[in-house]
Amino acid sequence: MNLLPYDWVAIGYLIFTGVLILIFHKNVARWYLYLIARVFCITGIVLLTTIDESTVFPLQFLRDWYPLSTIALFYFEMGKLTQMVFQHFFDETVIRWEKRIFKGMPSLELSDRFPSIILSEILHLCYFSYYLIAVFLAAWLYFKGEMGPFQETVFAETLTFNLSLLCYPFLPATGPRYLFEKNQGPLSKGFFFRLTHSIVSRGSSKGTAFPSSHVSLSVIVLLCALRYDSTAFLILLPMCVGLTLGTVYGRFHYAIDALAGAVLGGIVFGLITAVT
Repeated sequence: MNLLPYDWVAIGYLIFTGVLILIFHKNVARWYLYLIARVFCITGIVLLTTIDESTVFPLQFLRDWYPLSTIALFYFEMGKLTQMVFQHFFDETVIRWEKRIFKGMPSLELSDRFPSIILSEILHLCYFSYYLIAVFLAAWLYFKGEMGPFQETVFAETLTFNLSLLCYPFLPATGPRYLFEKNQGPLSKGFFFRLTHSIVSRGSSKGTAFPSSHVSLSVIVLLCALRYDSTAFLILLPMCVGLTLGTVYGRFHYAIDALAGAVLGGIVFGLITAVT
């Protein structure tokens, strides 16, 4: 058995959230199913750690890449768990922070101040590129055969993302897309506007606004690219900057969510580089 850092991240997350579910089980429908699923997941991870480099490619590929699949799995599950500690949302608190720091609400004002359909489409495309950003650097390093940087990048991504998830049960907030009307008029006619809002409306988990896991993940990926591959960094830079702006411009998150996500990504990167 060879547990890598990202294995410990996944196992630690499953155990920690499992303990929370056990403590607050009265607020979680069919709570026992979540605990059973955790037993199977941890068992599966332990079994995967027995795979070594001599194993056939499909199994070795699964062993290397399963951690990134947990980003989607854990995120969708969290939508059912954001109310297990508190049975209300803290948007009023987050909005108060936003107004205090930014002297207003950029999440509502930015698109009104710059109502350009070209800008809107670019920023919505960047926001949509989140799914590419999550795997781009890891794939870039993996297929170049740089397994050390690949494993460290996957560790950084999963650690950052899981820390974001662990904030949500303790400070659940819905974000502006649940409380306020989305952009109307010409902006709403754009292709990427409609595509992005359609996907978000079907796949978002309510209560996962603060901090923005989109921003925290994109920041940690960008910083890892800066560390490991300058070409990948230059490719990712406009997408990550655009995603950060787009998450506010498109009213998916409060600006304070984006700021908190960026700070979290920066802190995790600083801690990782300090010990490696």
